[in-house]
Amino acid sequence: SPHELGERSGLTGMALRREWQSLFGRDKKEEAGMNDNGEEEECGVGNTAGLIHRESLVAKCMSYALSHNSRLNAVLSPCIVDESSKSNEDGTIHLKPNTTTRFFTDDTQHGLCIYLGLAELLGFDLERDMKDTLYVVRRLQHWMKKEFVLPAGKANGNRKIVSSARDVAETSAPQAFGIHSIQELRQFFRLDVFGEVHQARAEELLGRSGLVSRL
Repeated sequence: SPHELGERSGLTGMALRREWQSLFGRDKKEEAGMNDNGEEEECGVGNTAGLIHRESLVAKCMSYALSHNSRLNAVLSPCIVDESSKSNEDGTIHLKPNTTTRFFTDDTQHGLCIYLGLAELLGFDLERDMKDTLYVVRRLQHWMKKEFVLPAGKANGNRKIVSSARDVAETSAPQAFGIHSIQELRQFFRLDVFGEVHQARAEELLGRSGLVSRL
């Protein structure tokens, strides 16, 4: 089909890159997709400050959706009693997060971490462009005694916030499957029993995930 022909020839990818460049602008070297050595390289799209500027709109939509969702009325907060607080002389009982509930085990690794992993893959500066999401994951992983993303200030040189995290294999971020470039992500999405990718290649990629390897 024309769509498949465009994908295989690379014309579709080239058209998308040029559209992005025309919208957000880049210098001549970047537009040509060349590095300092004059070699062609894959462009990271998220390298310009201010690309994500819909926080207030998204926050309002999310707030409205959650406050008007009747199914959430009976949902209790994922907290348990802090046993050590029962001995307080003033009788105050403290609560602490219950990190064994799906609010933590599902929504963090298989929700927020996917967003951060994709953003890192696309070249976004997570500390700048997704600071709120990054803060939430860091706070949650601290309670869970995990490291799905690097702690603040630990990312430097070749150490990336998601890729270099100790427990990234327990998430569903692309990096947990050994995917570290847009091209590898495209290849991963093409995995299909009826496609051109062999079963061995599919099993190899899936096997890199700590989650899948335990099944």
